[in-house]
Amino acid sequence: MKSLGVGLVWLGLVALAGPDAIFYSQQNVMEDGQITTLQTPHRYPIGGIGQIEALISQLSAPAKDAAWSYDKAKQKWVMVDESGYAFALARAKELYRQALSSHQPQFTLPVAYTPAQRDVFYFYQLGIRQLLSEATTRFAGSSNERAYNLIRGASRLNGHIIPPNAVFSFAQAIGEVSLATGYKKAFVISGEQTVEGVGGGMCQVSTTVFRAAYFAGLPIVERRPHSYQVGYYRPAGLDATVFLPQRDLKFKNDTPGSILLQTEVQGTNLTFRFFGTKDRTATWSAPVYLSRTPALPTRYIVSPAMRPQSFQQVDFAAEGAQVRVTRTVQFTDGRKLTDTLESTYRPWGAVWLVGPGTKLRSGRVLTAETDDSKGQAAYTTLTQTH
Repeated sequence: MKSLGVGLVWLGLVALAGPDAIFYSQQNVMEDGQITTLQTPHRYPIGGIGQIEALISQLSAPAKDAAWSYDKAKQKWVMVDESGYAFALARAKELYRQALSSHQPQFTLPVAYTPAQRDVFYFYQLGIRQLLSEATTRFAGSSNERAYNLIRGASRLNGHIIPPNAVFSFAQAIGEVSLATGYKKAFVISGEQTVEGVGGGMCQVSTTVFRAAYFAGLPIVERRPHSYQVGYYRPAGLDATVFLPQRDLKFKNDTPGSILLQTEVQGTNLTFRFFGTKDRTATWSAPVYLSRTPALPTRYIVSPAMRPQSFQQVDFAAEGAQVRVTRTVQFTDGRKLTDTLESTYRPWGAVWLVGPGTKLRSGRVLTAETDDSKGQAAYTTLTQTH
C-alpha cells in the first residue's frame, strides 16, 4: 500500500496526518452510596475529513442501564451506567476543518449525551446504593436437568426489586414452575422419598436466596428446612425448601430502601447478592448440633426398566439431626436483635435402583419379590417414565 506524504492507517484506509478527534465518554458511578459523573477522553487519529463519518458511526451508541460490577482494584462493588452518544456530523466536519486550517493538533467531537432509562440516579432514589449481603451454594454433581432448572429459576429473580416494607414471596417472584414454562423433570424431595418431578433444583435457588436474606439481617417470615440433610446445602441449618405453591419462602424488607436481587452463575456456583441501603450488620454462629441419629440402612429397589447388575443411586445416606443457628443483628441506630433458627432433619438411608436379578456383594439376589421397595412404588414409576 503506497502512502502519500506522512500517512496513518486507520479503519483500513491510508490517510494524510491531520488533527486528532477527541471524544469524551460519560459514565455515572455509584460507590459506597456516593455518585460521581466521569467523562473520559479518548483520542482517535484522523487523516482526512472522510474518516469522520466512519468514526462517528463507530462511536454512536444507545445508553446502557446501570449495573453492579466488582472493581478488583478497589475491592468493592460499584454501580455504573453509560450515557448514549449522538453526534452532529456537519458540525464535526466543520470543527475538523477549523483545526486543520489553524494547525491545531486536535478537536473535540460534538456529542449529545442521552441518559440511560435506569441510570445510577434511578437506583439511588430507590435506596439501592450498596451491597447488603451475598450467598453462594454449589451444585457440582447435579444432573443436567437439575442444573438447567436452578439456572433458569435464578435468572427469573435477577433484577427483582423488593420495595420497602414489602414481604418477598419466592413463589410469587418465581411464578409457575412447569413444563409449559420451560422447566425440566429432575429429582425432588417429596414427603418420605426422592422422586422425579418438574422443577427439581428449585430448592437450591430458594436456599441461596434465603441465605442472602438471612445474612443481610432481614426478618424471616416463612421458612422450612428439608426433610433430611442434603449435601448441596451444607452447612446444615441454613437451607430453605419450597414446594410451590404450598410451601413458600418469605422474608420482609424492613430496610430504609428497596432491595435489588442480582444473581450470578460461575461454573457450578450459584450466587445471590442483595443491594440496598445498609442500616445493619448481621453475624451468625456455626451450626450447633443439639442431637444426632444414625443414617438408615441402604435400600435397593428393583426397576424393571434397568438391566441386571446396573445401579442408579437416587438417595444418599444422611444422619438425622436437630440443628440450631444463632444470628445477631446490630443496627446503626444502636438496636440489637438476636434470633435462633432451628432445623430438624430425619435420618435418611441411601437408595439404589437396580436391575432385576442384580446380585449384591452379600450374595443376595434382588428380584421384584425380594427387594426393599415396600412403600417405595414411586421409585419404580420414575424409572419407567424416563
